[in-house]
Amino acid sequence: MQKRFSILLICFIAVAVVIEVSHAATPAQWQSRTIYQLLTDRFAKSTDTTAGCPNLSDYCGGTFQGIINHLDYIQGMGFDAIWISPIPTNTPGGYHGYWLENLNQINPHFGSANDLKNLVQACHQRGMYVMLDLVMNHVGPVSASSITPFNQNSYYHDCNGCDGCDISNYDCFQTNVQHCRLAGLPDLNQTVPYVRQTLISWAKNAIQTFGFDGLRLDTVPEVEPSFWSDFQNAVGVYTVGEVWSSVDCCVAYQKQSISATLSYPMWSTMRDVFQQGQSMYNLQNMVNQYKAFQNPNILGTFIDNHDNPRFLSGTSDYKLYENAIAYTLMSSGIPIIYYGTEQGFHGGSDPNCREALWPTGYSTSNPLYAFVKTVVAYRRQAQVWASPQVQRYADDSFYAFSRGKTFVAMTNVGSNGNQVQRTITYQPYADGTKICNIFYPTQDCITVQNGKFTIYLDGGETKIYHPM
Repeated sequence: MQKRFSILLICFIAVAVVIEVSHAATPAQWQSRTIYQLLTDRFAKSTDTTAGCPNLSDYCGGTFQGIINHLDYIQGMGFDAIWISPIPTNTPGGYHGYWLENLNQINPHFGSANDLKNLVQACHQRGMYVMLDLVMNHVGPVSASSITPFNQNSYYHDCNGCDGCDISNYDCFQTNVQHCRLAGLPDLNQTVPYVRQTLISWAKNAIQTFGFDGLRLDTVPEVEPSFWSDFQNAVGVYTVGEVWSSVDCCVAYQKQSISATLSYPMWSTMRDVFQQGQSMYNLQNMVNQYKAFQNPNILGTFIDNHDNPRFLSGTSDYKLYENAIAYTLMSSGIPIIYYGTEQGFHGGSDPNCREALWPTGYSTSNPLYAFVKTVVAYRRQAQVWASPQVQRYADDSFYAFSRGKTFVAMTNVGSNGNQVQRTITYQPYADGTKICNIFYPTQDCITVQNGKFTIYLDGGETKIYHPM
């Protein structure tokens, strides 16, 4: 009997371990996901209100419980992953989570550790992943003695060789960017064994305790590179790093240390093409540069985030925005849609791009909400991530590509532009194939004849075709 009990206990422990680590998702598992990025402080309060936030430079009141309360709103658009803000207690004003004060405490403005566990559990029950944003580079703008556990000056880089302490050369793998301070924030020295081990252990423990499925890594080039290799080996989940730099730099980080980088080079190109009206050949050029990546399909693709003015701050044209959103969702990479996109938010520079969402009442009637919902649903249905992105046509004002049997056509002429007409001869369909536009599936269909078909884009629209 004792032997049987021991065997049962061993089996139970084994099952428990499998359950505990089953949400430590791999890059391959993340590749099929579509991520909704939110700022915990700005997405939802615990109790609903439509009153705005009077000061976007301080806490507005969003919580973990608020996110739980409005998961239907997120899942209603088809998202199957969320990215939340860093969770430790921050120095005053650190509503965003990037000013660490106490690594060992959950930010009480967001809720308790149990609230966070409940959030992750609620997401997992819906089949949604949770990505945690974390900061390994710096702490809040206070003296070392105020930081837990890094309360000694020896845990930080000094300012030797720095221009007034701050970074003056952001080129990758340079001593200046790794050693000096970002915006005056005390810079942790990850070559100090205690700092290195504490940060890595904390991340591993956070994954095990709360069940996070992946990590977004802040300020990657500002940290000594070998730290990230040790970090990645230890955490065992998909990581996507903020490397706001060139393609070559991003490629190097994916090869040497982390799973992937945020797709900043493509973000810049999309802004140039869709917001500023530059030639769509720029997309072609950037796609060609991306062939240098080990795996471009797991990069984090985005058109908006919390660090930059929103797309609509530079243009009020929804059609241009829809083209950019469609490229984000349908091109190579793991799509990341920033909260408020679906409501047409148009805030400028930080903190104005970090608006509170609750004044919208979580309305689902905005046409952008419907647009995102349609494209995300089709992305999952067609499993576009399983097929490579193949360019089919490019010129100054038109760009088209396919992924498997999906054909995406877009333009940057805007809602007041002339009709765009292009005949496609390099295409993936057999003669007689009927393809239909997902936005008007019964009204906008084309039959492939003589190895070609003609696309018409009216009013700056984008179209996504699939075979019937």
